[in-house]
Amino acid sequence: MRFSEPWMLASLLVLVPILAMYLRKASHRLALPFPSVSILRAVPQSATTRFRHTSVILTCLILTCLALALARPQSTSGRKTTSEGLDIVLAIDTSRSMEARDFVIDNERPTRLTVIKKVISEFIANRSDDRLGMVVFGSEAFTQAPLTLDHTILQRFLDRVQIGMAGDATAIGDGLATAVNRLKDVEAKSRIVILLTDGSNTSGRVDPLAAGEAAKTLGIKVYTVGVGTDGEVPVVVGNRVQTQKADIDEDLLRKISGDTGGQYFRATDTETLVKIYATIDKLEKTVVKVDSFEKREERYVGFVVSAVFLSVLQLGFALTRFRSIP
Repeated sequence: MRFSEPWMLASLLVLVPILAMYLRKASHRLALPFPSVSILRAVPQSATTRFRHTSVILTCLILTCLALALARPQSTSGRKTTSEGLDIVLAIDTSRSMEARDFVIDNERPTRLTVIKKVISEFIANRSDDRLGMVVFGSEAFTQAPLTLDHTILQRFLDRVQIGMAGDATAIGDGLATAVNRLKDVEAKSRIVILLTDGSNTSGRVDPLAAGEAAKTLGIKVYTVGVGTDGEVPVVVGNRVQTQKADIDEDLLRKISGDTGGQYFRATDTETLVKIYATIDKLEKTVVKVDSFEKREERYVGFVVSAVFLSVLQLGFALTRFRSIP
């Protein structure tokens, strides 16, 4: 609560002479001589006697309400929070090697992509102030979801990501170039690509280093994540179980991330993968600004209504129980 015209509270000083006059008048009332007051004490007090100060009390309350109303009391509320979110494109490898079952989650061994989607889903849920987009790549690359703040829709697009939807091979250069293309014309202060793959560049038309150079030129930071255990891992192809060896081009991924100001991470199990995305989440925090503002609402009406009510009450008393006869 605040007062828009606090100086009007000085009008309450008018109560001082009113009370002084009332007390002076009360002290100079005509006194009747009685030989003993014991008789008067035995006489029951009337309502007029018991409430003889009511009139002056009501007068003081009325003047107080009017003074508070003139001071214009106001309630204030509100703080506005704005954020400068990041623009992040998630580039996800959906090549056939994502069929590998070397990660464990909930005591089961689903495909790598199943685990990756769960981790990415949690990452999306933690970035409520950022615009996120999604690119998938295999033998080719395409945009699965444009940059959006509607993360509910983005989660639905993530659910639809499937192994082989962009081909069986791995076009890292095409995937990165597509992600960079989604960010090159946006005006965000921070633009980031998080590229995840479990292989080396075996397909595509764009050289990965050229795509990385383009990201560097445009000021786009690239974090790269290599997933997969070392050695032979089981892969289900159709009805057959085969084995494949991790073939991640770590030197390539390190160079791309290093040249663009990002970092390279290697995930060999589910726990490590979760920590990687948690680390990226901490490294790239949204800048939040809190702008204070006040929403003011006038509250003088209640005091005016109270003054009117008390005035009517005082008038009613004056015309009835406390009516004075000249």
